[in-house]
Amino acid sequence: MRKKRIWLLIVVLLRAAYVIMNNYGLNPLKKSLAKDHIFLTGAAEGLGRLLAIKLSKLGCKLTLSDVNMPELQKTLNLCAGNLNVHAIECDVSSQASITEAASKARQRLGDVTVLINNAAVVSAVPLMQLTEAIINKTLQVNTTSHLLTIKEFLPGMISQKRGHIVAIASMAGLTGCNGIADYCASKFGAVAIDESLRMEL
Repeated sequence: MRKKRIWLLIVVLLRAAYVIMNNYGLNPLKKSLAKDHIFLTGAAEGLGRLLAIKLSKLGCKLTLSDVNMPELQKTLNLCAGNLNVHAIECDVSSQASITEAASKARQRLGDVTVLINNAAVVSAVPLMQLTEAIINKTLQVNTTSHLLTIKEFLPGMISQKRGHIVAIASMAGLTGCNGIADYCASKFGAVAIDESLRMEL
């Protein structure tokens, strides 16, 4: 009985050590992001905020971007343990805003080696109630922005011969859903961009 308890304690301690190493990027069996500069869009809330917190713990250089600066500042405060994290206002539906944000990010932390296209909007409006403005905004933020940010950061990655581009989609990028036709279309587009880029590279 005592041997079982000792083995159980060993297993629990090993599991705890494994979780801690993973949370702080110390697992030698996994890729380290400590030397990477990550540009994360849509970092003010939701998945973007959770990604920011997790990535900051891994010790990487991190540029957080969003249009919602008050909430983005809250995210930045939650990443307080990492001094290489900063926030930049960026409207991913605007080429000029992306270019300006990219320039500031490079000046502050150097070339971006990981791009995470996370920013998204969802209208949750049935197709026949969609306005042109809603459709355009959904496609600009959820789809066109991926093309624009990739064009902005990919040349630097190619010149360094290292980098990653991450596209955040959802099941809506693989199957249509009731009441969110514009969102599904935009996420199908994000998946298609990612697949096309893989083939081009």
